[in-house]
Amino acid sequence: MKPVSLKSIVQTVGGSLVGGDETALATGASVDSRSVRRGDLFFALKGRVDGADFAPEAHLRGAVAAVASRPLSGPTVVVEDPLSALQELARWSLVREGAPTVVGVTGTVGKTTVKDALEAILRANGLKVSATAGNFNNEIGLPLTVLAANEKTEVLVLEMGATHKGDIAHLCKIAPPSVGVLTAVSPVHLDSFGDLEGLAAAKGELALALPDHGTLVSPLSVPAAATGPRRELARRLTFGPDHRANLWATYTSELESGLYFSLHVREGSEEHQVEVKSPVFGTHLVEPLLAAVGGALALGLRPEECARGLQRLRRTGLRGEVYRLRDDILVYDDSYNASPAAVAAVLRYGAEGARRQNRRLVAVLGGMFELGAGAREYHREAGRLAEEVGVDLLVCVGDEARWYAETFPGETLFYEDAEVAAKGLHATLRRGDYVVVKGSRGVGLDRLTRKLKERLSLV
Repeated sequence: MKPVSLKSIVQTVGGSLVGGDETALATGASVDSRSVRRGDLFFALKGRVDGADFAPEAHLRGAVAAVASRPLSGPTVVVEDPLSALQELARWSLVREGAPTVVGVTGTVGKTTVKDALEAILRANGLKVSATAGNFNNEIGLPLTVLAANEKTEVLVLEMGATHKGDIAHLCKIAPPSVGVLTAVSPVHLDSFGDLEGLAAAKGELALALPDHGTLVSPLSVPAAATGPRRELARRLTFGPDHRANLWATYTSELESGLYFSLHVREGSEEHQVEVKSPVFGTHLVEPLLAAVGGALALGLRPEECARGLQRLRRTGLRGEVYRLRDDILVYDDSYNASPAAVAAVLRYGAEGARRQNRRLVAVLGGMFELGAGAREYHREAGRLAEEVGVDLLVCVGDEARWYAETFPGETLFYEDAEVAAKGLHATLRRGDYVVVKGSRGVGLDRLTRKLKERLSLV
């Protein structure tokens, strides 16, 4: 965050300063008193607890002022709504001279992979980049990400999540994007959106928010609502499984060191082909990597520069992490979150790996949350796929996961939670097993994989 005086902040958010020096400079923002650094503004948000109660701790840690709905014991910018003030300050920071170009990334699966890959490409080519950390992709996390950006940042890559209609439109008002990347549209949060068409329209808010000179990167085949119907943009890039798209891959394979494929790029009469080697695992990641390349092309990079950047990609933890345990047990840990499309991709990938290496395939699946009235059938479809691809042992964790077994006739184990499952798996796994792990965040399968690492460590 570029240093800004409390006087300017008060003018920007429409508040009043009580008990502070208006010339004091703020250099960052936080909503958690435990993470406050010297020079931060502490935004006292109300949620399960009242942030105002933690303002004294924030001041002790060096906060220049609190932003709250009432005067507090230390310097306070008093506003009607601290969250709106946080969002307004982030919006203001992006209209200043020299503000970074914003790339918005949304979709039902693959957002973090695209964000990580695009960040790797840009950094490898000398651009100064700031990007969403962790799951900071909502109305609180996004403005914090904006304000955390270094003042020399040239490109700001922002994940934009949505659980309701209008969420992405709101995030785009806080951080107006010049480039939009839509990763995919598949069933998720259907208890909020109702059906796939409603979900597509919510994701389409990103396309509708782009300026006329903006670029949209999207899958070749998605509902029209997802790409902003009748929205005229200067440039659109599609990615997909074949040459009908602007970006596609051929000769995809997985080596000991990661993915390998030929990247094809076509715009108008120009076509390029470059070889890509990336140290990530999972052939289902190719399309998210193509989406990231599309975002980089929209920012002016060349295909060979994109290929060079993908060589430096490192994925965020619990998303396609591969590791080996004692007794030659190989684990593909994609436990961060789950949706029907993501579970299907991991099952197919695991089956391919187990077959190639002649291993027993063990699928550890937690339930998939927020799927609305169709939740049971989505789990049943995944159970059918598990049988189709050749899962040898299905491990169901949590209540919803029992639905997988309704259509899976093979050997099945049931565990009420991740902790119990970890104990059971320790005794169940065999030498040479290939284990894939996938489930919604709320199931907590990361606890399971952590316990397995502890108990079955190679050392």
